[in-house]
Amino acid sequence: MKLRFRFFRVCSAARATLLLALLVAAPATRADSNPDSAANDRTVVLMLFDGFSPEYIERFPTPALDRMREGGAWTHAMDPAFPTISLTGGVTISTGCWPEHHGIVSNLFIDPERGFYDHASDADWLTGCEHLHQAAERQGLRTAALGWYGRNSESAGPQATYVSTESGFEAYPDDAGRAQEVIEQLERPTDERPRLILAYFKGPDGAGHFAGMDSEETRDAVIAADAAIASVLDAIRALPDADRIQLIVTTDHGMRPVDALVNLDRILRRHDIEARAVSTGTSSFLYFSQSDEATLADAISKLSTYSEFDVVRKTAQPEGWHLGTGPRVGDLIVSAHPPYFIEGPGAWPWFLRWLQYVGPDFVSTSAALKATHGYPTGTPGVAGILYGFGSAFRQDHEVDRIRAVDIHPTLMHVLGLEPGRSADGEVEWELLR
Repeated sequence: MKLRFRFFRVCSAARATLLLALLVAAPATRADSNPDSAANDRTVVLMLFDGFSPEYIERFPTPALDRMREGGAWTHAMDPAFPTISLTGGVTISTGCWPEHHGIVSNLFIDPERGFYDHASDADWLTGCEHLHQAAERQGLRTAALGWYGRNSESAGPQATYVSTESGFEAYPDDAGRAQEVIEQLERPTDERPRLILAYFKGPDGAGHFAGMDSEETRDAVIAADAAIASVLDAIRALPDADRIQLIVTTDHGMRPVDALVNLDRILRRHDIEARAVSTGTSSFLYFSQSDEATLADAISKLSTYSEFDVVRKTAQPEGWHLGTGPRVGDLIVSAHPPYFIEGPGAWPWFLRWLQYVGPDFVSTSAALKATHGYPTGTPGVAGILYGFGSAFRQDHEVDRIRAVDIHPTLMHVLGLEPGRSADGEVEWELLR
């Protein structure tokens, strides 16, 4: 400190000469020496394709993704949050929070105050955290949320500058139609264009579920998804500021083959376990009206005789589940082992629903559901893809793994913004230049 003080105690003329010399020698802007500091004029496009397994890239032609891989950073090990299903996965990506903090603990659950949650996109269901578009809008950026999670709030209206208007999943456009919506946002005049464009695509999820991962239907769906990516890439390349636009392609979860349904409602009746099962994917929340220690211990004792699934207290979850112990999580959690899955009778064909009363404990579904997801993070097959393409990302660089919670803070950093409130994730520097 003394040396620094003496150094700057020079006469005014000498000080002026010194400052001039430093200014001449210094880089013109921070952006010239550090690309991340130039984020204040970047545009980020995030395309999320439902159920895009890394295996599809090995099985089917994906020239657009090949192009992104050669020119960007990528991984085939994007770890979603548990349960590895659509709403939990997508909201985790959007908020950068674990389910224990954002509150969307499954596609279906019971909230003691709000009631039954069923795939809702209403931002008011969040118990904490902010979606990407909410955090960006709060910091002054225009955003577009196209079929995106939390795009509307029942209490406060649209949560992005531009919001798609479809009223239900059946009304969502196909992947080509959604890509065109993205392109229309990119082609807006500069003073109107959103700086963050978030788009949900149906992708190959449905085909993988019902036709199988190696079917022609899934092949066609993967090719259509890749064509949608190609159209956006071409649209970006045609823009005068193409070098400032960053494209990220990811998914909410992977996929793996299944062949047997856990008839959980029948199992509960067989063992006189009085609990309401709310099931989807490969897991179920069991809500007990009486959740005293004796009741739970008795249920665990009976259900633990099955090797096809695990039964876990919500207060004793394995490390990495991140569901928390809030009232939305069932008193017990049932998690199936591959190749078993769990869906409530409401999702079954009507002519099979009688099986919940007198059917077997396990039902072959090889003629119906071929593949699914939802198993704990780290289970082979449930990881997804992530590709980053643009001046912010490394080139032809593979990243070993990335967590879903890290996508939000990484994209906010690319935009030069702070992550949303209470985000759990961290910037994944390995993706970035």
